[in-house]
Amino acid sequence: MLLFRINVLMITFMLLFSAAASAEENYSSVIKRFKSSPVAQPFFNNSYGYAVFPSVGKGGVGIGGAYGSGQVYRQGKVVGKSKLFKVSWGLQLGGQAFSQMIFLQDKRA
Repeated sequence: MLLFRINVLMITFMLLFSAAASAEENYSSVIKRFKSSPVAQPFFNNSYGYAVFPSVGKGGVGIGGAYGSGQVYRQGKVVGKSKLFKVSWGLQLGGQAFSQMIFLQDKRA
């Protein structure tokens, strides 16, 4: 029962942290950072669109989770919003925040 309470507190903290960090970091700076990476550059040139998550909060103690809010772009223009949810279990302790992009190969995605 104590482990469950710790997990709930950790996930709640990470969700709150994610929301606060997301307000501080804007989408254009994240896109600019990813475009400057030689590894990600080919994906921008060949993808149908992409989803940008400026701040994803992740945390866990045994059982973990992650959450982030983002925007979906096509041809450099916002066409929608998206949310990212992840659940994990296993040996883990701690938390982190990171930016994430998901590239869409074609219209079906």
